[in-house]
Amino acid sequence: MDMPLRPKQFCQSHPWPEQCGINSLFRFYKIDSDRIEYLEHFFIDQKLYHPRPSQFNDPFERALNFSLPKDAKKIHNIQQHLIELQRQRGLNEEKAKEFVSKIMIDRKRLRDILRDSTKQTFDEMRICSFTIRKDNLLFWSHYADSHKGFCVEFDATKQPISVAFKVQYKNKYPEVIYPGPRDATVFTPVLVKSEVWQYEEEFRTIFLPGENVLENDGESLILKGDVVKNVYLGSKIGEKNKKRIFDLVERGGFNPGIWITNLAESTFDLEFTQVVKPL
Repeated sequence: MDMPLRPKQFCQSHPWPEQCGINSLFRFYKIDSDRIEYLEHFFIDQKLYHPRPSQFNDPFERALNFSLPKDAKKIHNIQQHLIELQRQRGLNEEKAKEFVSKIMIDRKRLRDILRDSTKQTFDEMRICSFTIRKDNLLFWSHYADSHKGFCVEFDATKQPISVAFKVQYKNKYPEVIYPGPRDATVFTPVLVKSEVWQYEEEFRTIFLPGENVLENDGESLILKGDVVKNVYLGSKIGEKNKKRIFDLVERGGFNPGIWITNLAESTFDLEFTQVVKPL
């Protein structure tokens, strides 16, 4: 399975887990009794749902920093790209050039068209987030329903988790390039976040529906049975939900270890005890 080309600078800014010496990535879940089908989608169907950027809680996920280039060569590339798009839509060469020439004169219209086109591409992206630690107290509180949910440990040496990109944290988000690069750098705007999120130590798997780089159904990546290593049940998970997770694991194709999470007695730490058999 071929991976998208990753230029050297992109690799340095957004390495894969293996390049960081990381063998596991973690994702936290809440348990919604009215939407158990989402858990079945993961455990039974073995599909990892990837939401769109519009579904994330950070509004900057869609705040694209876009401006027209001043370089004449880049402007020419934009013009040629727009002409080709018009030809694909049925205009002949002459009509396409005439249409694009009018757009190129009106800089505001050109900027709006390019921004809308770029935004549409990013809105189609599918993204799933992971972190590098299972004992992150903020994650247990924010994403695992105040310890009433659970955490899944994924094998970061196996696809598709092995090709998760590391998120970079900066005070300024990157400028979008048009037309989009034909390599992994096209994902850069969704791999840079504000420094206030640095505590999340995030990695992301990303795909575009219709691509054949990673096996997907348009909204989820397809997982193999050995990619899920362990499931950690929150310290405040109820008996009903605890048994529900055991049942889903038994019915599904994953074979993870199952652990109970406990609060340490004298420190702000979590302790994990493996369960030998379902309770």
